[in-house]
Amino acid sequence: MNKDRLIAFIDAMLAIIMTLLVIELAKPDPVSFEGFWALRENFFAYTLSFFWLGIMWINLHNEWYLVDKINNRTIWGTLIMLFFSSLFPYATSIVSEDLSNASAQVFYGIIVLAITISNILMHDTVARFNADNNPVSEQIFRMNTWRIIDLVIKFVGLFLSTTIMPRAMLYAVFITLVFLVIPNQVAFVRKNIHQNPDV
Repeated sequence: MNKDRLIAFIDAMLAIIMTLLVIELAKPDPVSFEGFWALRENFFAYTLSFFWLGIMWINLHNEWYLVDKINNRTIWGTLIMLFFSSLFPYATSIVSEDLSNASAQVFYGIIVLAITISNILMHDTVARFNADNNPVSEQIFRMNTWRIIDLVIKFVGLFLSTTIMPRAMLYAVFITLVFLVIPNQVAFVRKNIHQNPDV
């Protein structure tokens, strides 16, 4: 399988998963300003989950345009990552019903961590198989340094959700998205826009 076919599969799956997020949104009852306001936590969970998946898709684009080749480990790693990603709309719908429910937050956190870890492992297979391609290795190494911080914050969020602060997992995802992932994407674009205008 060439990388373009796998990228097309990832794009299609993530588009479907992101669409399912909105289908899982609760409908206001009654349909009024007050009804929509009552669902503000649902919309927060939806927005956070949508942009988290969207940034993951952007990361894939930023890494994979440099990749020359893939192997079966990459394909299986991608399939595992997409499996956990397919559970994300379900986890989001559960957590959005009650952001203060510790069990819902823990389930959401486990899915988030499973996606994050499988994503890192998938990228590791790409880096190993493209070891002779310096730009790929450098790019993945650069991203892995902040992904370690990302994982630590999410594990702390999961721990706090199980102990003293149920909403901590959702806040951990928010913190990593706003203060770690998005700034790294902006830095990546600024650094590479002059070297390759097609990025």
